[in-house]
Amino acid sequence: MQQSPLEEASALLAQLEQRREPDYAAFMALRTKVSSRPESVLGIRMKWLRYAVKQLSRLLTLDEAVNLLHERAVAWYEYKIIFGGVIARLASASEGLPLLYPLCDGWAVPDYYKELLASWASRGEAERQIVLRSVAAHAHDANPYARRLTIVAWLDLIRHDLGTPRAALDHIAPLQHDDAYYVQMAIAWLLAEITLTGDASLVGAIRTEITDATLLRMYEQKLRDSYRTAR
Repeated sequence: MQQSPLEEASALLAQLEQRREPDYAAFMALRTKVSSRPESVLGIRMKWLRYAVKQLSRLLTLDEAVNLLHERAVAWYEYKIIFGGVIARLASASEGLPLLYPLCDGWAVPDYYKELLASWASRGEAERQIVLRSVAAHAHDANPYARRLTIVAWLDLIRHDLGTPRAALDHIAPLQHDDAYYVQMAIAWLLAEITLTGDASLVGAIRTEITDATLLRMYEQKLRDSYRTAR
């Protein structure tokens, strides 16, 4: 008997569980620290997560995806990636964004979700405005990893001409005294990318509007790293 799409999706998840690699999980959790909860890392490689996103997006409706994947996403790092990728394909920005911000954990999830925010914003002006409003609304979220998402999101928005470097600087200037390490690193990264656009007025604005000494040191280091990488 032929499987239903939902049964096929469940079978795919069962197969995905067989892709777990304990040694890789330890590496990802302890060396690269992709999650603030090391025990949540299963050790499934990104190529399999991306494959799962593609297949599940084909098989599931939005409601089915939420029912099948959300509880797993709350518990496991890899399912945060899968759930986000599927939701970005099946949902509108207004439907999907409230589901994703609470799942942000560690640096890797928001850094993946930034791609998803840009994909929504690219669908049209209405979706872009929803994304921008969400970024503003979560700038002071109690969850530091949600705050990180509001910062790194600008990297892809700028890259795809969906936001301006000046708007990005306006977003991060009030956040410069945030003492969460991964938030500070995100701001330093974004400041370096703004500087590399070559707009002299923005470079000058950074020097006058960003005054936090710790952040400035991180920014200078990130900028040096970026210049070395570009050579």
